[in-house]
Amino acid sequence: MSPKSSSHFPSDDSDYLSGFGNNLSSEAIAGALPHGQNSPLVCPLGLYAEQISGTSFTAPRKLNQRSWLYRIKPSVTHEPFKPRVPKHDKLVSEFSQVNSAVNPTQIRWKPVDIPEEPTDFVDGLYSVCGAGSSFLRHGFAIHMYTANKSMDNCAFCNADGDFLIVPQKGRLWITTECGKLQVCPGEIVILPQGFRFSVDLPDGPSRGYVAEVFGTHFQLPDLGPIGANGLASARDFLSPKASFERESRPGYTIIQKFGGELFTAKQDFSPFNVVAWHGNYVPYKYDLSKFCPYNTVLVDHGDPSINTVLTAPTDKPGVALLDFVIFPPRWLVAEHTFRPPYYHRNCMSEFMGLIHGGYEAKADGFLPGGASLHSCMTPHGPDTKTYEATIAQGNDAAPHRIRDTMAFMFESCLMPRICPWALESPSVDHDYYQCWIGLKSHFINTAENTGLQNNGCTDAE
Repeated sequence: MSPKSSSHFPSDDSDYLSGFGNNLSSEAIAGALPHGQNSPLVCPLGLYAEQISGTSFTAPRKLNQRSWLYRIKPSVTHEPFKPRVPKHDKLVSEFSQVNSAVNPTQIRWKPVDIPEEPTDFVDGLYSVCGAGSSFLRHGFAIHMYTANKSMDNCAFCNADGDFLIVPQKGRLWITTECGKLQVCPGEIVILPQGFRFSVDLPDGPSRGYVAEVFGTHFQLPDLGPIGANGLASARDFLSPKASFERESRPGYTIIQKFGGELFTAKQDFSPFNVVAWHGNYVPYKYDLSKFCPYNTVLVDHGDPSINTVLTAPTDKPGVALLDFVIFPPRWLVAEHTFRPPYYHRNCMSEFMGLIHGGYEAKADGFLPGGASLHSCMTPHGPDTKTYEATIAQGNDAAPHRIRDTMAFMFESCLMPRICPWALESPSVDHDYYQCWIGLKSHFINTAENTGLQNNGCTDAE
């Protein structure tokens, strides 16, 4: 299937609806939205009313998410679902000893090559690690994808959770039931649970990362003492405007991910036949270059939480099921301070990716399209080259601007299990540990010069 004409996809921000979590409305034909009620006996233009719910009906109003879609034919009009053939063996939504392993070692992956055989977004998607269960509505999965062809006469629907997609190579033209999105490297897109979508590749080969959350949705983090402004601004999140397809599409296939398994159902029309919609449950995208970072202006290195774009919370305040954190271009100005990220062990687990450029804590080996995993309480931090180059500058280091980079992190309170194909992948960097082996002792024992022993006692004592 050849990519659709660029004229069909938005080219700038004015082609979208603006705002995070807003109640939005859009109609491709004036008068298609009913007024005064959601489900009239006969909808305008003879459309069908259909609600899609992202939360339970009785969720508190401030948390309730749902949208009404007004479509040419309802989505229920399809043949029964059947297991997809061939089976996709590399998608996981319930992590256990049966299908994944635990490994506390620091792991890094080199960029994965684009496949030579024709591969679309669905077939090129594979799980790397995760925790919990989509069946129990609590947990997450981290996937990666490589693809070289557009989806042909089919749409994908994820019944397990929300997708947060981070393209690293190649634009994505994503058609959803609410409209069309163009997503470039340096942008992210969130496709909520249950929405049907199709991915076209206008630039050919594409590669990227996907975070999936079960049982919750992403939201903007609280700003606390920062105040009312900063980090990601709500107005910079963009949702599609309504557009629709009405042509007959014999043999059109819906691919449903359900419990990590894929099922297919045939229908004779496109699922993207929504003429109008309104609500607050909708796909959206965000340009990471619009993020307003906050940073240290005197001493010490701020915790990475200050770079949180979106968070999927747990019931425990301040503890995230999954945070999406970025490391964008910014100034480093702290005085008398080791400016790269400090060495640490974290009760959270951190999966990192690199969209472009380099990462400030790794002089070598961490490449765009690659990834790393530092699990719960596994120590990590700058490599030897970064450490030595930083301390060599001394305390008189001038302010420095980090340029031409965009790294990110998926951080979770859950301990990830790693899929066997990720552990056995030829892209695993088996020499990753060596980036720290060269760290040497700079210890100066001042006690030897004062007559003090290691236990703090003098010889006389």
